[in-house]
Parts: sequence; structure tokens; C-alpha cells
Amino acid sequence: MEIDPVIREWLHLAGQAPSSHNTQPWRFRVDRAGVEVWTDPARSLPVNDPTGRERIISCGCAVLNLRVAAATDGHGLNVRPEQAGDGPFVRLLTGHHGGAGRRDLAPLRDWIGERRSWRGRFLADEGSPDIVEKLVQAAHHEGAWLRPVTDAEIRREIADLIRAATTAQWKNPAWRRELAHWMRPPSRGDGLPVGRVTGSLTRWSVRHLVSARAMARGEAHVARAAPLLLALGTGIEGPMQWLTAGQALQRVLLEATRHGLCARYLNQPIQQAECHPKLAEVLGGGQPQLLFALGRPDGTPRPTPRRPLDELLKH
Repeated sequence: MEIDPVIREWLHLAGQAPSSHNTQPWRFRVDRAGVEVWTDPARSLPVNDPTGRERIISCGCAVLNLRVAAATDGHGLNVRPEQAGDGPFVRLLTGHHGGAGRRDLAPLRDWIGERRSWRGRFLADEGSPDIVEKLVQAAHHEGAWLRPVTDAEIRREIADLIRAATTAQWKNPAWRRELAHWMRPPSRGDGLPVGRVTGSLTRWSVRHLVSARAMARGEAHVARAAPLLLALGTGIEGPMQWLTAGQALQRVLLEATRHGLCARYLNQPIQQAECHPKLAEVLGGGQPQLLFALGRPDGTPRPTPRRPLDELLKH
């Protein structure tokens, strides 16, 4: 089936979504009713993400991009989650419904290609309360909650959890190997970009040399010093809630991008099973799905590599 050029553009924009280790764990199938989004188990992270939670969150980010792209062209996409065997994870049925929702989403399209993650320093600009409220409402519109962490004592407790969880990850040789596996030259189109010449040394360092203590100290410092520290979550846990969290995250990120903000993820306490309940308690309940710093980057963020659209299509 020949894909309409308009829908090809939707799928191209969907493929710009963020994902853990830039694995891009989604596949798309187009039929006359709309678009199916499949999770790609070949792009799993069995050590970092044993339940597939982050893989589904990543697919939720792609779903939100699809909805934004369609909204700009006057279409509403009715999201129908699926959980049947090897079938699609979610179907998006095209239509001309949801006028108000389309109007809210359409302005975000311009920011899909501008959204970046950031691992460097942030400028000392906390952002106005109005911007923070817009981010909170963006998550709320998608059925999730977003909590800014403003209390200094709670920040300290979260930073301590980040330090403990980061230490546990970097002391796990299997986790190091998995991270190194996804460090690749940009020409590969996925993964965490490293130089073609220096990549082998970088991967070796990640597997054998990088200090767990130093990494833990650095990540905890980011949590304490970030202009904004935000937790995004759902009321309960499960694959459908992970899909919701992904759509909410991407809507928050696009709104943040509109205001010149970038995210740095601090998900270690959520990825470590022993730390997750403690983080939920510190945050006051619910199921935290993502933890990230947000601010204006002190530099120019670079885009991560992307696979060609034809590699994302499922026939």
C-alpha cells in the first residue's frame, strides 16, 4: 500500500520522539483506518528496562507527535490502546473529530524538530511561574501529573536517591555493557552518538573505567542545582499508564521547547526497583514514571541521529 505523503510526514515527525538510549523502539503500520504503532522488542533494554516500561513510554512520545502532526492538518487521531499478543500496541484512527483538542496540539508541531535533550550545564534561570503552570497543565491534559520539586529538603532526599541508584547501575557490569552497546557512530542512525575513531575507547571506558562514585556524585549535583526539578507520573502502574506517561512527557517537552527549555533525565531511582517506592513516598504518592531537570542550556544542544522512515515501517 502506497502511503499518502501527508501521513509519511506524520510518521517522520513521530520518529523524532525521545527514547531511552535513543533506541527508537517503535514501528508503524498504515492502513485505510489510520496508523498502528508497534513496540519493537529487538530494541529492548533488558538490563536498564526489564519490564519494557521505558520502551512503552517512548512509544507514547511517538504517539503524541503523531497526534500533533495530524492536528495541524485538521485531523484528530482517536487513540485505541491494544494489548493482544504480537499485535500493535496502539491504533490511531483518523477522523475530523476533537476540534478543541486539535487546536491545542497544532501549535506544538513547530517544536517537534527543535526538541533536544541536554547533558551540559543549565543557565541560572528558573523560568516564570506561568511557564511552570503551562507544563503542569500540559501533563494534566494527557491524564498524568507533573510535580515541580521546590522544597529544598525534598530535593536533597531525591538527590540522595539518585546518588544511590546511579551507584548501583554503574556497579553492574551488565548495565555498563548494555549502555556501551548503544554508543554508536551517528551514521548508524540510532543510539548515543560517539566518534567513529574514538568510539571504541569510549565504549571500553564505559565498560571498565568510569567511576561509579564520580557518576553518582555528578548526577546528584544536577538534581540539587537544576533550575527546575520535575517528576511526571500516573495514578497507578501498568502498560496503559506508561503509554499515558509517554504522551504527557512529550507534550510537556514540546511546551518546554517553545519556551527555550531542555530536559536532562534523572530516572535512576525509577529504574532501580528498590528506590522506586522511596521516590514515590518522597513525592507524596502516585507512581512516578519520569524524573528530569529542566532549564535553559548553557550551549547549543545537538540533535541525536534518526533512522530513515522506511526502517520504521512495518509491512
